[in-house]
Amino acid sequence: MGRHANPDIRRAFAEFQDESTPSKCNKVRCLHCGFVRAKNTTRQIEHLQECQAYLSSAEAQAHMRENPEGTPIDPSMPDTNTRAILNGTHPNPNLQVHRRGPNAKRARDGLPIMPHMPQHVAPSPLVPSLTAHLLTVCGPSFQAATQTPFLSHAGCGTLAAAPLSQWLVQDGHYARGYIRFIGQLLAKIRLPQTTSSQFHIAYRTMDLLISALNNIRREITFFEINVTKYGLALNNDPPTPITRAYLDLFLSASSSSASMLEGMVVLWGTEHCYRSAWTYAATFSGTLSTPSTDAHIVALHQSLIPNWTSPAFSKFVDATRALVDELANTTTSPNGKEEMLRCEEVFRQICWLEERFWPDVDGMGQEDDNTRLASGGGLSNLNGNGLGGSVGPLGAGIGSQGDDETPGTNGQTTFGGLNGIENGGQTS
Repeated sequence: MGRHANPDIRRAFAEFQDESTPSKCNKVRCLHCGFVRAKNTTRQIEHLQECQAYLSSAEAQAHMRENPEGTPIDPSMPDTNTRAILNGTHPNPNLQVHRRGPNAKRARDGLPIMPHMPQHVAPSPLVPSLTAHLLTVCGPSFQAATQTPFLSHAGCGTLAAAPLSQWLVQDGHYARGYIRFIGQLLAKIRLPQTTSSQFHIAYRTMDLLISALNNIRREITFFEINVTKYGLALNNDPPTPITRAYLDLFLSASSSSASMLEGMVVLWGTEHCYRSAWTYAATFSGTLSTPSTDAHIVALHQSLIPNWTSPAFSKFVDATRALVDELANTTTSPNGKEEMLRCEEVFRQICWLEERFWPDVDGMGQEDDNTRLASGGGLSNLNGNGLGGSVGPLGAGIGSQGDDETPGTNGQTTFGGLNGIENGGQTS
């Protein structure tokens, strides 16, 4: 149903087709002032109400004298409220609302117009993660390394004082070896000349290693303060075979024969194990019915456990993990698959050592040296479940450590220069 013709509007405008536009739409030109616009009855009425040239014309004056209430737009409709229609108080009845149906558009050249389709942003491709891959292939070993009876008793408040003192002494040896390890990694960095060093991966690696040095220095002071504050008894025991193996791992991972990526995997692996282990211990803190008065338990729950589960330490571990993944994705090593396998081996070695770094305790939380000797899990059996005859060299065989998985060498995912890494999820 078309609109009713309005003789006043038709006499006041000249209709023409604009050939300069692709759509060749119909336009109108006001015969009184020359104003041009697209053909639209409502807008044309509004223009005449404001067009001074039209209002001052003899035609408009004669029309107003003959029809003081205005001329009906549609001769078939009563002339009441016509002025209200013209000034916008009432709607124009000649305007057909939804006359083409809701949400429909006029076809052009006989072809239907495609409805507007929302544009879906394509998801960004998944970036391979070396750390997630390592946690996947070494899942059982990692769980065994971070969920030991020592940790559960520490969280429950049932750990005896002797195992904690033993661990603190060995962790002191570990911390002093850690300083040398970080120093050797810093010596491996070659800093290029750049105008934006804060964005260059070499400078960011240097910054993180400097933070690691500052952290371990504060941790040594932290231990000294807590030993004095809580009256913890420490002896002068030398490094155990497991601690010596850890120190040998630090030396080999920072040697000239090892890549920076391998050294950073060792750094992240040890710190991630520490955070996960003490987070596991913290899950048992809610089982304490009454606060303990034992000095070593108070030290654990007021100082030691909060230290390795703090947001600041977690932020450092997460930053280390992100940097390891970035290094792996940007490596240009010609032997990427070989380097990836070395990263797998060194992470397995970390898990194996970490599990044995925690002192053995019995069901009552007391020190128990018989458990590990009975299981044959010590370093005395180097060709069995140990480190394949040598605990020092990076890439030494780990043998059978409870993991049935073997490094995948036929994977399809390319990890920068490292092949065979799947997009595995984090397991911790």
